[in-house]
Amino acid sequence: MDWTRLWGQAAAAWQDQLAHVRDPKAPTPAGTWVVHELVSHIESEGRSLAPGGNGAVDLPMETLDLAVHAWDLSRATTSPLTLSDELCLALLEAFEPYVHLMAQDDAFAPPIPVSDTAAAQDRLIALTGRDPSWQADSDG
Repeated sequence: MDWTRLWGQAAAAWQDQLAHVRDPKAPTPAGTWVVHELVSHIESEGRSLAPGGNGAVDLPMETLDLAVHAWDLSRATTSPLTLSDELCLALLEAFEPYVHLMAQDDAFAPPIPVSDTAAAQDRLIALTGRDPSWQADSDG
């Protein structure tokens, strides 16, 4: 798996979504975080600077974080985003076996059930405890 290339896709999606931010206090599907908290999280971790930008060696986790939070921003700003199937399927393959640990460590909320036939992006988003149908004007 070429994680550097996949990270590049996730980082490009993140940068694209940053351009749509207008309201730093807008709610996001990332739990209780609002937009500026989400942006601060990514910036403080150095995840969008370069692969391994925060000194971490866990490039798949950095890629997951960027991809999912790019989706969070897209929902908060009502800007369309479609992550590639290649990226989503690679992340699903890498993280589905560890979903219980991710929720246990509070890295993400417990998964949301979705159909096995759902799009790869929807399955990835649901794996991280987000409702793929979340909209900015929804309650949660």
